[in-house]
Amino acid sequence: MGLFQVGSVEAVPAFARQYDLQCNACHTRPPRLNSFGEQFHLMGFQMPSAARPGGLVAAYKEDGPLKFLLDTVALRAEGGIFEYTYAPKESETKFAPPDEITLYVTRPITPDLTFFVELDYAPNAVAFENGRYFTEAEVGLGHEAFFMLNLGRVLGWLGAPTMEMGGMTMVGRHGGFNLHGPMMMAGKVDPSTNFSYATNRQLILDTELEIKDAEVERLPIVPYAFTSKFFGLFKNKGEAEPLLATDQVMYNTRGQPGVDLHAMFMNNLFLGQVGFLAENGGFNTYGVFRFDIGQRDDFTFNASALVNWGFGNQFAPDPDDLDHPGSRVDRLRLGLAANARWKRLDVYGAIIWDQLYNLPRGLGGTFKKTAAGLTVQADYLVLEQVMLSGRYDQLWAGGVNDQRQDGSVLTLQARYYPWPNIAFFIRNSTNLRSVVEDNPLRNWRNQFFIGIDWDF
Repeated sequence: MGLFQVGSVEAVPAFARQYDLQCNACHTRPPRLNSFGEQFHLMGFQMPSAARPGGLVAAYKEDGPLKFLLDTVALRAEGGIFEYTYAPKESETKFAPPDEITLYVTRPITPDLTFFVELDYAPNAVAFENGRYFTEAEVGLGHEAFFMLNLGRVLGWLGAPTMEMGGMTMVGRHGGFNLHGPMMMAGKVDPSTNFSYATNRQLILDTELEIKDAEVERLPIVPYAFTSKFFGLFKNKGEAEPLLATDQVMYNTRGQPGVDLHAMFMNNLFLGQVGFLAENGGFNTYGVFRFDIGQRDDFTFNASALVNWGFGNQFAPDPDDLDHPGSRVDRLRLGLAANARWKRLDVYGAIIWDQLYNLPRGLGGTFKKTAAGLTVQADYLVLEQVMLSGRYDQLWAGGVNDQRQDGSVLTLQARYYPWPNIAFFIRNSTNLRSVVEDNPLRNWRNQFFIGIDWDF
């Protein structure tokens, strides 16, 4: 990490200010992480060569209160400014403010302990209550709020050989077996950052769920690989809130309460990850194995495998009334993902397969219990200030036969970065299948957006 040459930094997010780095040291372009940024996250948002042994107290004394505060917080505004949707039934043009404004508060407390908190303001968030959807402004915790603790020192107390660097504890010996971690992340977490295709940090932002007359009008455009994929499921029984086919679930949620443990082995050649997350009154457990070849002549590659089991974290429809929830069901999720980078080209993709268990017998032939999704994306930095992206999403849906539809979407996008931390984008998403007017997944043909993604 110490090999990077960096200059002075002004008006960039908190981590860059803390370590005097440009945003692009950790990002291909914000918010997408490069290999260096992934290592930085895996190590608990710390750099061993730059860690302050005195931690939070030393940073406050050395920097003073004003710089300490500035380096602790960051702000991000993201979302569309202009949107045009072409649909045979009803086309729509609208202007809107950014969908989400997030305040980040983060700092190393000690070289082995870091906290990270998001505070979100969503001016047009969609909520569900008393059997109906509505929009309202929401303020509260964002997708992530956790602490990350390096347990290497604990293993040292138990007799494992350890090494020290910048106050951080590594397990192993120089030239022999080595391990960083295990790192424990606890709170409201997004474990998928360690997957070869991270659910969060999308260069092509998710669109918003659209509602009309208190019902779902149009499902959002999201990476289909990581979604629920099933039509007709429910999140809970009392409120009977639907679990939408495009909701991100289980390991790939964008923040659920839980505990995650990950460790890197043999100079980060292998990564192992296990954990559990609470979800919809149930919980799920997962395991991930990742292989990373490192950098070879400007080329890097990694691949990940996921096994994820959900215990009662969704409800099947009642066989006698499909519009109401019945009993809890379990879900098995298996996934593969890979990421290859060569110079200015970044290609990544994932395929995720899901199967439901313990479905009520009465559903019989009215419900398909398996589903799958594929997402493949490529980003190419044409110029220092221009990023071109393309993403293909394929959904092979499951669920209630009368409701489910498969989906295929191609999205093309151009981002312009006048500064490394500010991007304006134009994008167009095309429904590659026939339009189905009464289905919210496919009742449109094209969606065109102009928007902004601003980190400061």
